[in-house]
Amino acid sequence: MIRVIAEGTIPDPGSLKAEADTMLDVEVKVPHSVLASLVKDIGADWDIDYELNIILTVDLPIFGNFNIPVNSKGEVKLPTLSTLFGC
Repeated sequence: MIRVIAEGTIPDPGSLKAEADTMLDVEVKVPHSVLASLVKDIGADWDIDYELNIILTVDLPIFGNFNIPVNSKGEVKLPTLSTLFGC
């Protein structure tokens, strides 16, 4: 089952410089009910399965808006007490 646990957008940052780093702040909204169900999921198998879907929209002068999808899927294994303390 896929559920959205966070979503957000950023305002147009304007022009970005080539070969330079630009920090983009994204305000993210997370419903409270998601946090409770996330804790239950972690307790079941001690990992977090995730799917990340991002659409970057670039405004090209001649072509207009150009969407670039960025997708990633995976699993984050959380450390157990025995791995943290070497038991």
